[in-house]
Amino acid sequence: MDREALYNELIQSEPLGFIDPFSDLGEFDSLQLKFKQPVKDLVNRYSGQPYSLAWQHKIMEMRKLFIAYQIALNEEDKQINFQRRTRSEESKEHADAIVITYLKLGFSFKEIEKRVSLSYKQLRRGWRRSDHIMTNSPEFYSKGDLSEGYCLSSKKLPESMRINEE
Repeated sequence: MDREALYNELIQSEPLGFIDPFSDLGEFDSLQLKFKQPVKDLVNRYSGQPYSLAWQHKIMEMRKLFIAYQIALNEEDKQINFQRRTRSEESKEHADAIVITYLKLGFSFKEIEKRVSLSYKQLRRGWRRSDHIMTNSPEFYSKGDLSEGYCLSSKKLPESMRINEE
C-alpha cells in the first residue's frame, strides 16, 4: 500500500475519534520503528485508567498500521534520497546506544542499516566496528590433563607447540 492509503486507513481505523493515532498509541521510537511501551501500560487520556482489553486489541491493530505508515514514509524518503538526521542530544545518545549494541553483537553496517533508520554512510561516518568488536583470548588445554579429568586452561601456548618465527 502507498503512503496516502495507509494514512487514510490509519485515520479511519477508529471512526469515533476516541483514540488519536498520532498521540494515543504511545511513544514511538523512529529509529527502531517500534513503540517504547507495551499496550497494556497505556492510559486512557479521558478517564486516566488503563484501556480495556477490547481497546487494547484495537490499539495493537492501529500500531501495526502506524508502523506500516512509517515504513512507507521511510521508503518514500529513500526514493527522493532524503537523509534523516538525529538532531537532539537525547536522540543522538539513543542512536549511539542502539548502534553500539548491534556492533558489539557482531552485526555489519549493512545489517544494522536494515534494522535502524540510519543510512550506511551515516553509520560508517559515526562509528567504527573495530572499537566495539571484541575477541576472546584463546585458552589452551593439555591433552594429558584432559585425559585425567582436569579442565584447567592456560593462557600460554604449550612449549610443545612451535611458533613460526622468521
